[in-house]
Amino acid sequence: MAFSLSESLGSREAGAAFSFATELGQTMISRGVADIERWSKWEADTVRAYRQASSTNKRNYRQFGVDLQNWYSKSQYVEELRQYEQALAKQRQELKTDTSIAATQDLGRKLTALDARFYEQEAADIIQLDNLRIKALSDSVKKVASGQVGRSVNAIRQSFNQQWLQNASNRVMTRKFRLADKGAAAEAYSIEAKNRVSRIADYNPRPYADPIQPLAPLAAEIYAPTKPKSAGGLTLMDVTNAAGAAIAEYKALSPPDTGDSTGDDQGDQGDEN
Repeated sequence: MAFSLSESLGSREAGAAFSFATELGQTMISRGVADIERWSKWEADTVRAYRQASSTNKRNYRQFGVDLQNWYSKSQYVEELRQYEQALAKQRQELKTDTSIAATQDLGRKLTALDARFYEQEAADIIQLDNLRIKALSDSVKKVASGQVGRSVNAIRQSFNQQWLQNASNRVMTRKFRLADKGAAAEAYSIEAKNRVSRIADYNPRPYADPIQPLAPLAAEIYAPTKPKSAGGLTLMDVTNAAGAAIAEYKALSPPDTGDSTGDDQGDQGDEN
């Protein structure tokens, strides 16, 4: 009976020790598997993050190349438009300059003709007065030649003087009007020449805004996962849990405690006494 009891106790202790060791081993294995899974996931997430950043960079640089090519095309087109507008402005300025030169030359010809007409009229008036003088002298000579002197010659001279004074007075008035007409005509010709030039307005080139040059994309940021930490060794809590499981196993392997066995033991002890 004593041998079987000690054997029973030994088996209970062995079961408890086995349970304790098994519990610790399973804990260590589960933690090792968890570590492997965490590191595997970290490696996969890291590779995915770098691949995603690389793909984003490639996509951004491809789009940057397209935007840059479009910018070159638009810049060239805008520059051609600007040169075209400047050429139109230059042509308009050249036309205005040529018109101004032509108007000035035409004004000079008109003013010259106006002066020529004025002096021609002035010369005609002078010739007319001189003809009166010559006619008066001729009439006086004729009167003297015919033997008429005295009052006849004086009458001729007085008549000439009156006509000359009247014509001279008319000439003075006429000359004033001619000068006024000449000044008015010259001013009218000058205004006409200015109007010919001013009718040609300056050409204002249309403004064209230069397209905005695209900027090179920045490198995509890599959001790598946080590097995991190893679970480490067993903790006091793990040992405590394993010990609790071993004690539970030990109790589960213990034989049930009955009343008969207790009575027999007490009877045996009485007999021995």
